[in-house]
Amino acid sequence: MTDGRLFLAIAAVICIGVFLNGLRFYRMNRNPWSGKSIMGIPVEGGDLSRARVRRLGLGQMIAAPLMLILFIALCFGLLGPVQGIQTIKL
Repeated sequence: MTDGRLFLAIAAVICIGVFLNGLRFYRMNRNPWSGKSIMGIPVEGGDLSRARVRRLGLGQMIAAPLMLILFIALCFGLLGPVQGIQTIKL
């Protein structure tokens, strides 16, 4: 991956997805994993309280924009040259 624009576009799509997933968890009224099992094995996280599930979503909603800012800084060369990524020049 040599073009910074392509890298930034992929990173932006991933960060938007993480933000929307965090929003989904933040707005949940119950734990989505409680009582669920995969091949007879209970899903981990089924015992989390509603507050912890919402906190998990809030953490994702906070981390996604911060990671996008980090990726932007990498792509524009603000943190120095990165081997293998051609920086974006305005």
